[in-house]
Amino acid sequence: MKSTGKTHIAHLVDIAVQHGLRKVVVSPGSRNAPLVIALDLHPKIEIFLVHDERSAGFMALGMAEESGEPVAITCTSGSAPANYTPAITEAYYRQIPLMVWTADRPSSLIDQGDGQTIRQKSMFSNFIKAEFQLPDEPKGHQIKLSDELVNYAFHEVMQVPKGPVHINIPLAEPLYELSNEPIQPLYNSLQIKKNGLSKEEQLHIKKTWAQAEKKLIIIGQMPSGYLTIEKWQPILADPSVAILVENTANFIHFERFCHTIDRTLALIQPNEVEKYRPDLLVSMGGAIISKRIKSFFRQHKPKWNWRIGHYHFEEDTYQSLTRFFHTHPNELIACIGQEEIMPLSNFGSQWKQLDFVSADRMEGYLLNAPFSDLKAFELILDTIPDGANIHMGNSSVVRYCQLFNPVRGMRYYSNRGVSGIDGSSSTALGIALESPNRLNVLISGDISFLYDSNALWNHYLPSNFRMIVINNGGGGIFKIIDGPKSTAQLDYFFAETEVDLKSLCAAYSLDHMAVKNEDEFLLACSSFYNDSNERPIILEVQTKGNENEDVLSAYFRALNSSN
Repeated sequence: MKSTGKTHIAHLVDIAVQHGLRKVVVSPGSRNAPLVIALDLHPKIEIFLVHDERSAGFMALGMAEESGEPVAITCTSGSAPANYTPAITEAYYRQIPLMVWTADRPSSLIDQGDGQTIRQKSMFSNFIKAEFQLPDEPKGHQIKLSDELVNYAFHEVMQVPKGPVHINIPLAEPLYELSNEPIQPLYNSLQIKKNGLSKEEQLHIKKTWAQAEKKLIIIGQMPSGYLTIEKWQPILADPSVAILVENTANFIHFERFCHTIDRTLALIQPNEVEKYRPDLLVSMGGAIISKRIKSFFRQHKPKWNWRIGHYHFEEDTYQSLTRFFHTHPNELIACIGQEEIMPLSNFGSQWKQLDFVSADRMEGYLLNAPFSDLKAFELILDTIPDGANIHMGNSSVVRYCQLFNPVRGMRYYSNRGVSGIDGSSSTALGIALESPNRLNVLISGDISFLYDSNALWNHYLPSNFRMIVINNGGGGIFKIIDGPKSTAQLDYFFAETEVDLKSLCAAYSLDHMAVKNEDEFLLACSSFYNDSNERPIILEVQTKGNENEDVLSAYFRALNSSN
């Protein structure tokens, strides 16, 4: 098979294929030419060409998130790989298998005034699962060493907890030569280790669970299907267990779960705190969006606090951690379910009753609420077609979405590992490409949309992709959170923008629609979701930024008004 003339690079690509790699997002350059040649000539590799490395990184992140399989990114040397940093950090904190291949100058040229040359070795060391540097122009036995490093890299990227792995690849000129030599790399199939509960851990779990009168499980971000509802049936029958779930957990069970944490928490009065403080707090999944619940548990600490799952480090989100169990949450739930249920309180029912009351009050408030960000989210979430993937931009968007109950059959996505606004569109695009049979709808803020507009600068925008942009004139989150609005420098945080989104869409040959009230929005929905559209459509929802804060504040007052 014809490939690059650099044998170790031909080996790298073939080993990658044997480990299951099928897709690579490539950014143009010269130093990574041997990689591009080897990838393009391999019959089992699909290449996606994306010019902007930052967008490329997030697009690959979305593809790897949706498939659960490694996706590689590769670029030229110098400042180019530095643009991968935001996507790599997100992959690290979300345990997403991203393989990072950075072409580099030969080691002898580092810090010698050569163009596009920086210190690339270990450049991602604070947020990478593992890193390797291939030998400079290996020959003979050094090629075997290079092969071994590549094998170990793929073992690391898929070993639980998964995560990004960096291979830095020094390459000397010539870069474009070809070879017909047979490719016979050293391939090692490495076994994935599985962690389970020890007998001591199982005894501790059963004993503590039986002692705790008030138990609360809080579930953060997870992929769809990660938790098995059948294993939860014994716990669902226990009224002493409260279960708080954000929509990013993709675990929907309305009968027992509280899905709208901030909305529910708003009803708890200061003299009722002890009534809703758990004895045992069990957390599982990734990031929790609600700052209010973090503050609640940090101030009112449980007696026991367990963290369950596979992570790169043992985080203590609620500052009261007593045990960390390195196992799949299903195993812990199954362990608890082995024992006979002896309800010790109605703690779970109390939390769920608050959830019911908050839902009724919210519905009453929204009946007469003016068109605003809050009202727009009610309309958007009510009209998205069933079975869609919903992608939530960060800052105010993902927070507004938590105020509404999730919908069965929907899947919810957001970059909550680092919670940056810098790659929401590119990540959603990557997921859309990996789920061609599902409609993918991105809800983005205007600043986030502008920040990642290069996501529209490629040839892979699929027909199953839609974008809704909430244009409130700037960073609305800074008028919602405490702090910025109390300063004389609010304008520096709010960062008002006057970019014409219609003109920006025209630059990328995308259809644009704009609405500024409820009637216009409902009228636009039909054509916006029309299946015959071959290109993504941008729906701009214009709200008055100076009114959104007042509407949201009045909403929370309405929740609390009848207590």
